[in-house]
Amino acid sequence: MGKIIKRIVALMVVLSMTMAIFAACGKSDVSQSTNSTSNSTTGKSASTEKVVITFPSIWVGTDGKAKVFGQMVDSFNKENESKIEVKIEEYTDYDAYEDKIRTTISTGNAPDIFTFKSSADLQLYSESGKLMDLTSYLADKEWSNKFAEGVIKTAQYKGKNFALPYENAVIAIMFNKKLLNSVGVSTVPTTYEELWKVCDALKAKKIFPTAQMTNKNAWTSMLWYSYALAAVGGPDVYEKGLDDPAFVEAAKIMQKMFTYTSPDALGADATVVNGHFFNERSAIYTNGSWILSRIKKEGVQGLYDNLAISAGLGYNGSKPGAYVNAVQAYIAAAKQDNPAKEEAIVKFLKYICDVDRVTELSNSSGSIFTIKSKITDQTEKLQATMIEQSTAAPYMIGTFESAMPTKVVTAFPPALEGLILGELTPEQFVAELKAANK
Repeated sequence: MGKIIKRIVALMVVLSMTMAIFAACGKSDVSQSTNSTSNSTTGKSASTEKVVITFPSIWVGTDGKAKVFGQMVDSFNKENESKIEVKIEEYTDYDAYEDKIRTTISTGNAPDIFTFKSSADLQLYSESGKLMDLTSYLADKEWSNKFAEGVIKTAQYKGKNFALPYENAVIAIMFNKKLLNSVGVSTVPTTYEELWKVCDALKAKKIFPTAQMTNKNAWTSMLWYSYALAAVGGPDVYEKGLDDPAFVEAAKIMQKMFTYTSPDALGADATVVNGHFFNERSAIYTNGSWILSRIKKEGVQGLYDNLAISAGLGYNGSKPGAYVNAVQAYIAAAKQDNPAKEEAIVKFLKYICDVDRVTELSNSSGSIFTIKSKITDQTEKLQATMIEQSTAAPYMIGTFESAMPTKVVTAFPPALEGLILGELTPEQFVAELKAANK
């Protein structure tokens, strides 16, 4: 009997140990299954995690595109809520913005999305190895057919698109008809010879004929120099290079132009120039189509309606009518290691290239874009005039800034100041530009 009890106890111990082992194994399986499920859930969460895209932008504040472009971004974010969010970082100082982008890329980084405007920067940034290659995406005809004919190719570097051409800078000469009429001028000049006579009449009445500038990038004076080059050198002036006599002759035109400007021109920036023209202290002005919305909002009452839009002037028998233009804004994106983020960025770029959205952006800002936007009843009359005149122009050339290397562009303002102060002759002015490129 005792032996039987001992055997029963031993059997129970064995059974208990076996059950403990199976229980332990069962717990291990459950734990592994739970971990597997947790990992699967984490993986799913990672793949659907919201993509955040940073976009440092100058299309904010008082910029003519700020309101509608901001609405475009908001609409995109709403349509992609919980999936994609584009965050705008506001920059209201255009020159500081360009410096910021150059510095960021030079240190080996690039913003998720950003804009720039010069062909020199297009080359520099494309060579950095930091930009997303958009070439294969633009091979999609549904996207590329929205752009004006041939414009995508103009933004290529060595056959590849590391940037989109987006805003087109169509530059016009603007005349305040009210001020011209006040000195007995009823027709807009079409040659520089006629322009000097108009300037003399305005100057005699204590009206600044033009407003020039030499500070920062000397923007509006650079545009006047571009128009002088178009008049003197023709459509292939940039291809001929700085050795062409047109660059010296255009410098002589600038010397005379500065005799018909405000006394604060030396050292002035765009704020000073715009202030004179917007407040009818100066009568003749040049800038891009994007400035029209600001003239309408910030100019004195009636200024917008008193403007006459003109193409380039003739010089010593050359034909008038040329237009200066260039890509005003390229859009580029940083190269991405995350396919989901790259897909999100491309989705946003396609969104802001929608024809109807760009048409609204164009109509609201006065800017002209490389996208085939429509001329509608909402298109401002002066903007439509620019489009019509530039389309009919015998030829178009780029701005000096867009056509020249960065070092030459940087050398332009101080060289111009030296020219106006009499420290440099026109020949020496051009020599300074050449020296900067060595």
